[in-house]
Amino acid sequence: MHLADVKDYLAADFPQVFGSGSIAVEAAEGGVATLALTPGEAHLRPGGIVSGPTLMMLADAAAYAALLSLTGEAKMAVTTNLNISFLRAGAAGAPIRMVARVVKPGRRLSVIVAEAFSGEALLAHCTMTYAMPATDATVVS
Repeated sequence: MHLADVKDYLAADFPQVFGSGSIAVEAAEGGVATLALTPGEAHLRPGGIVSGPTLMMLADAAAYAALLSLTGEAKMAVTTNLNISFLRAGAAGAPIRMVARVVKPGRRLSVIVAEAFSGEALLAHCTMTYAMPATDATVVS
């Protein structure tokens, strides 16, 4: 899928994530995607820092966009594992950029690495595994 197709698909099928306009798909090509978020009140935990679930959601969305940029068949892919290491706190109102890259595209499992940045500071590092949709040849009865 091309960038415009990825944006249109995510906005239409995931309005709960992409409908508010707070998350922007900046790039999605060749297995690499970049999403941007300026955290608002709904993304913060006590102390005014960006919550872990916000960074996990952003990583998962960026990984999905990266997979979609390889093939539209990834629409039915699902997250089977997500491991995240939080390295620094993200501040309220400071833009966050999540860059995801498919490191192992597979027929059954794909592995994606994503990193969250605020400016040049690395906030989080994430690895994910996605189960790819079964084709007629891979369906096991």
